[in-house]
Amino acid sequence: MLTPYLLLGEIVKPQGLRGEVKLRHDMADPTLLLEIDTLYVKNGDAYAPVHLEGARVNGADAFLTLAGTHDRDAAEKLRGTQLYIDRAHARQLQENEVFIADMLGMKAVDTDGREVGVLRDVLQNGGADVLVFATPRGGMMAPFLKRLVKRVDVQTGLMVLDAAVLPEVAFYEDSGSHDLP
Repeated sequence: MLTPYLLLGEIVKPQGLRGEVKLRHDMADPTLLLEIDTLYVKNGDAYAPVHLEGARVNGADAFLTLAGTHDRDAAEKLRGTQLYIDRAHARQLQENEVFIADMLGMKAVDTDGREVGVLRDVLQNGGADVLVFATPRGGMMAPFLKRLVKRVDVQTGLMVLDAAVLPEVAFYEDSGSHDLP
């Protein structure tokens, strides 16, 4: 089941003296923050709205002013706070796109029906994204390639990988080997 909120990032520090905070984010386009006025903080299983009074983007950095945070001490108390956005205000996805947050925790199988593992992370380094799986053998990484990833179904939580391509591109942490068991 898809969660109604997506993680934007984490407040890493106060910025200046007037309550502004720096957000470490994973957004492809942080200028989206300039167009919204409500973010959310997770409290247990609930999400509490927080009014976004101001946002500015400087290159890849995002700086926010949240309601009730008007000095450095108040901003310091927010360090480590994770901020979320509701899906209605998130970037609209193109055809065949999914949010990384929706893929995390997906079960992966190959086209022969063998279990591969569970997707734990997606590393983005400016080139091909790298899928990081927890497998029965240990950690495994593979590039996110069209020829490898045959299907991603966020509704069922299932990813299907090409059984013929997987041995060519998969790398296991334990052995430095590309060999599959």
